[in-house]
Amino acid sequence: MSGKDANGTAVTPSTIDVGKVIDDSRLNRVSLRVILLCGLIMLMDGYDYSIITVAAPMIMKEWNAGTESFGVVFAAAFFGYLFGAILCGALSDRIGRKKTLILGSCIFTVGTLLVYFSNSVQTLIPIRIFTGFGIGGAVPCAITLTSEYSPLKGRGKYVSIMYSGFLLGMVLGGYVAGFMLDSIGWRPLFLVGFIAPVIAILILWYALPESARWLAARHKSEKQREVLGAIVRDMQPGLQIGAETRFVSEGSTQNKAAIKELFSGKLAWVTPVIWAYYLISSIAVFFFGNWAPQLLVVKGFTASSAAFITGTSGIAIAAGCLLSGFYFDKFGFRWGSILHVIAAVAVLFWGGMEPAGFVILLFVTGFFINSAHMDVTILAPIVYPPRCRNQGAGVAIAVARIGAMIGPTIGGYLLATTLPMERLLALISVPLVIAAVLCYIAGRQYDFYFGPLYSGRIPAEKK
Repeated sequence: MSGKDANGTAVTPSTIDVGKVIDDSRLNRVSLRVILLCGLIMLMDGYDYSIITVAAPMIMKEWNAGTESFGVVFAAAFFGYLFGAILCGALSDRIGRKKTLILGSCIFTVGTLLVYFSNSVQTLIPIRIFTGFGIGGAVPCAITLTSEYSPLKGRGKYVSIMYSGFLLGMVLGGYVAGFMLDSIGWRPLFLVGFIAPVIAILILWYALPESARWLAARHKSEKQREVLGAIVRDMQPGLQIGAETRFVSEGSTQNKAAIKELFSGKLAWVTPVIWAYYLISSIAVFFFGNWAPQLLVVKGFTASSAAFITGTSGIAIAAGCLLSGFYFDKFGFRWGSILHVIAAVAVLFWGGMEPAGFVILLFVTGFFINSAHMDVTILAPIVYPPRCRNQGAGVAIAVARIGAMIGPTIGGYLLATTLPMERLLALISVPLVIAAVLCYIAGRQYDFYFGPLYSGRIPAEKK
């Protein structure tokens, strides 16, 4: 960093480690801008996710579709998400986080518009695959970009704040649907879901900075160097930067990250644990996320009432996700296992409740299931070194989308059976208990090894 010579003259450092500048900083205006803008994209994603779930009861009734077939519609988006996360994760390491995020956002925005024109389950499935591909491209970039701009101290809470945009989008979608469904139907929901993201994408194009860590490792032109210099000055105004200053980011390289790096050292077994954890936790999260409105309808609520209730439950979910980041920063990621256990216990009692109690426990269950799921959402990128962080996050999220496909699909078939609801929901407590065990294993490795390693508290040669 900058210093002064014996005469008190400011000295320009020959090398600036951009990663260290960010890690050692406090929250600054650049980091705050990234958190808010990435949160805006997550809000658009949350709205898209919410409106297809709350509109599902009305769409199924209009098209005379059963829960089994519509479970495939829910799964279709996650199928697209899987490939979007893998391909765009690698692409972002090549062309940058910002460009990939905007590309993915454009794709899912167009896909949302196409739903407006759909007229059958057969036409809706490929549209949702296309939409899911775009979301799969955008979301890992938003998570990684926020993680890469967040100071080391408090990184968990900053990522959780950004991710809460997704939950706010769910709340917004639920309330908009509650007002629209009975009066003008379900199609206008998707028209709104096209117009709003277009505005958000334009804001991102002009206001979102590229990842400073990515630029430090891969900048090739003088213009990119000038952009990086301006970003660093904004983050640390007193830093002296000259024409001869070199920018680096510890752990990042100009070479394309190879998939084998996700299995180097301890990652050889931690990566499979992260994948299994993300997959199993996703089964529970997306079962509830996709079928909660239909469960409410089964309990006797109307489609519009179910939409309002689902939107309101999103407030509890958003609060849980937001608070979880502070919890993980204070106690460590391994103790996210406790949240999974509490969620499993809540699920055991949920199905047998009367309508009023059912709604209350819906809020409680959503709070703990989603706050627990934030553990692996935050952990997936930061367990990897910077040079392959986005690829690691992309592949992990892609694996999680398999769980996101399994959860709604199984849910559709279970809802079509004559199983009592309490027994049906109790089955979901099983993956939550397994997720608790995997959470402790993976979280402990980050808390005691990977976190200290990347922050320099233990030497790299021990890797």
